[in-house]
Amino acid sequence: YEEIKKEPNAPSLVVVMSGNKQRDPKEYWPHIRTKHELEELADNFKNPETDPQMAIVVEMWLTGFDAPCLHTMYFDQPMKEHSLVQAIARVNRVFKDKPGGLIVDYIGIVDNLRKSLAVYTFDTIRRTLLNVDEVIAQLREKYDLVSSLFYGIDYKRWKSLAPEQLSRVTTMTYDKISGDEELKKKFVRNFVALKKLYALASPRPEAYEIKDDIRFFEMIKKMVVKYSTARIREINRELEYEISHLISKSITAEEPLDVFALMGKEKPDISIFDEKFLAQFRDMKYKNYAAELLAKIIKDQLVVKMNVNPFRYRSLYEMLKEIIDKYNIKLLNAAEIIDELMNIANEMKKKVESGKRLKLTEAELAFYDLLSSRGKFFENYEQIQEVARKIIEELGPYTKVADWNRKEYLKAKIRAAVKKVLMKAIDGRASYAEIEKLSVNVMTHAEIIYALQEDRSAPMLGAPSFVTAETGFGAP
Repeated sequence: YEEIKKEPNAPSLVVVMSGNKQRDPKEYWPHIRTKHELEELADNFKNPETDPQMAIVVEMWLTGFDAPCLHTMYFDQPMKEHSLVQAIARVNRVFKDKPGGLIVDYIGIVDNLRKSLAVYTFDTIRRTLLNVDEVIAQLREKYDLVSSLFYGIDYKRWKSLAPEQLSRVTTMTYDKISGDEELKKKFVRNFVALKKLYALASPRPEAYEIKDDIRFFEMIKKMVVKYSTARIREINRELEYEISHLISKSITAEEPLDVFALMGKEKPDISIFDEKFLAQFRDMKYKNYAAELLAKIIKDQLVVKMNVNPFRYRSLYEMLKEIIDKYNIKLLNAAEIIDELMNIANEMKKKVESGKRLKLTEAELAFYDLLSSRGKFFENYEQIQEVARKIIEELGPYTKVADWNRKEYLKAKIRAAVKKVLMKAIDGRASYAEIEKLSVNVMTHAEIIYALQEDRSAPMLGAPSFVTAETGFGAP
């Protein structure tokens, strides 16, 4: 205990032992605790977010002690049979995505452990007890495989690079695999396996030697997950629960530098309506990366606009899905899809500007577009503008009431008010059933718009069903 505490950056440490201050020497006293103190200490030890991080245990915390987050156990005391199996089970419990437990044997308990497991099959024993040398062999194999994916790229010195140079290296590395969906999946699967093997082998020098490379691969993995489809993200979630807490904090990957460093922008104004901004994507050297980043920016802006006004932006959303599908099956190359994406950005700009010319608010414009789909019910588009404004005016007082959309009596009043506005404007050009259906559509969209306005910090959800499909690269 005293020797470990002298080490630089030593983990928070406790000694857990039974004892009696009446009969035990004074040097034991700091470690002798009451029943309540022991319970509190045990609770803290079971929580990976609190101290202590390490415990030296003497004849305690075996029977009935359960701490799934534990991942390493050091043996310096002879044990056998049931007690030994019970002890190693302390670090072999399932916890999030913990890859397994590490047993450090100082006195030679492996033979006893094999005898204790003799009642099980050979396969079960092998799954329970794996020599760290085998882990190292697998680690090298996975490391060689992942490294080979980036052959020809000099990333070894990445820690010494200036921010712009590092941005170029990460972008070049990402671009090397981003043009092929299967290659991206291969990288993610094998890197996650590599990271788990590193977690098991981290005390060994062979693992320490590749620490910086793993940090670099982690940056690339984050880029793949960030700019790719739901399927890639599912692979990542299935295989990994960010096990950085199980690995040394020193391996926590840095955030990858984005394309904006290449553009010389520290805090860019990301406007897809800025011709100069768009032109830089066309001029970028790494086309796959540029295409996927631009698609993500456009998709994010479209999703926000679709939540408020799907009637105006649905066609662009469908167009985006179509060109990405073509890219995925190689009907378009990266340069071609960048041109197509820029066309979508320009079309979006036109739709935004045409809406502004109507001098309507964003919400009014959404109702204008909804009502325009029933243009035959109205005299002209000027009348539709007035009806859209009137609907917002009628909704105003009611939507200021907390949880209005959960109070049926308020919703009934709003429906009646909306229906009255529509009937007056339509003036016999539609049947009562058609007006009733249109008022239901208006009410449904009103709930969506005002729910978004109530909580702008919440994710943009709740758009009509056609918004739910994932837009991104790869098969949906």
